[in-house]
Amino acid sequence: MKIDLPKSLAQMVATRLRKAIIDGEIGLGENIAEEKLAESFGVSRTPVRDALIQLEQQGLVTIRPKRGSFVFMPTAEDVAMICEYRKMIEVKAMQLAVAHDKETLLTRLRHVVNDMDRAMRDNDSVGYGQLDTDFHQAFVDCARNRYVTDAYALVSGQVAALRTHLTRPIERLRELSFDEHKMFVDYVRAEDFSAFQSLMDVHVDRTGEVYMTALSDSADERIELHG
Repeated sequence: MKIDLPKSLAQMVATRLRKAIIDGEIGLGENIAEEKLAESFGVSRTPVRDALIQLEQQGLVTIRPKRGSFVFMPTAEDVAMICEYRKMIEVKAMQLAVAHDKETLLTRLRHVVNDMDRAMRDNDSVGYGQLDTDFHQAFVDCARNRYVTDAYALVSGQVAALRTHLTRPIERLRELSFDEHKMFVDYVRAEDFSAFQSLMDVHVDRTGEVYMTALSDSADERIELHG
């Protein structure tokens, strides 16, 4: 008889591995060795496999039969679709959040922006990236709709990882990003949904272009190394 391991064990591995991918400890497209992972976590390979399946469902891992598991590596088409999806979900989530509890949303956004300012002054690019993720997640959390939450979870991990891997080194983008996040707060306060939508289009589209350029440059480097 098969005995199922506690779900919490696989969840623990998934949570730690997810953080490692998002924080840039494991590179995009990098192979994830199950045996080494199990050894480092002090568990058997079964919960590691279960964790990898969970992360595959979140779009962070690609499992290739007979080849192994790899951190996701998006194509330009993937990035474009993720950007379209983000704009649709985040704008609607913001509107729901304003309708349910505008002040709670504003309080959370202002808190994150204050922390962003501190991270900027400390030149903490990792911390800033995490706060960027927290800012956009606030719209979804405050929407109080589990279906919106589940829908956003399909891309939130990938977006956070791409932010870390591809935009963290570019300081000028953080300065522009910070100014735009402050504007987002102003538009939420004023309930100027049209201006919010326009800024979200610009904000996300520019980020997508940066992602695609970085991915293209990375591909060219791999060709030069192996060509």
